[in-house]
Amino acid sequence: MIRVLLVEDQQLVIDGVKALLTREDDVDVVGLACNGEDAIRQLDAKRPDIVLMDIHMPQVDGINATAYIKNRYANIKVILLTACLEEERVISGLNAGADGFLLKNLDAKRLIRSIRDAYSGQVVLSGEVAKMLARIMRNIKYDKKDILAQKLTGRNIHLSKRELDIAYLLMKEVSNKHMADQLFLSEGTIKNYVSTIYGKLGLDTRKEAVVFLQSLLEEEVFNG
Repeated sequence: MIRVLLVEDQQLVIDGVKALLTREDDVDVVGLACNGEDAIRQLDAKRPDIVLMDIHMPQVDGINATAYIKNRYANIKVILLTACLEEERVISGLNAGADGFLLKNLDAKRLIRSIRDAYSGQVVLSGEVAKMLARIMRNIKYDKKDILAQKLTGRNIHLSKRELDIAYLLMKEVSNKHMADQLFLSEGTIKNYVSTIYGKLGLDTRKEAVVFLQSLLEEEVFNG
């Protein structure tokens, strides 16, 4: 039996979710709370497996309550709910240790499945949240590539766009074969590009090139 504590400040919402969950044979709603502070007070007595919690609440909101719960009750899974997608709050919630982040417009079957998946140890995300995180990760990758380009230019090393793509993968120690797969080029073409990059860097070996390129980004971390 999955023991669920519902945390929501809108009574209409909490009544609807409770009615939905109580129809499931393997889910038991063991408590209701109107804010994070109220939820925290109930943890020891209710012993929930899952805390299903709205992110926007008075007094103690969902993010702060999540951080408290995960710091003191690591075995309790926390799924955050929100009516609108806010990048900063999603990141803050996941950084606080949330095991899931769902939009409230999801259907009943998806909610039930998410509770079961979180109980089994999976991280559960609405499709919109997953897409947002993927976009953030892509932007991080491109930001690092831009930094690498700037660092190389500062040393009067000028790479073409394709050479920069390959230098970035080289820095990440990606093999020629995997570079070819990612960039839809032949291994022979990749090998030629890598040799050209060695020449522009004034280096002779792959190891030297990797160490040099990685050192450029390390400088950014230490100086940033």
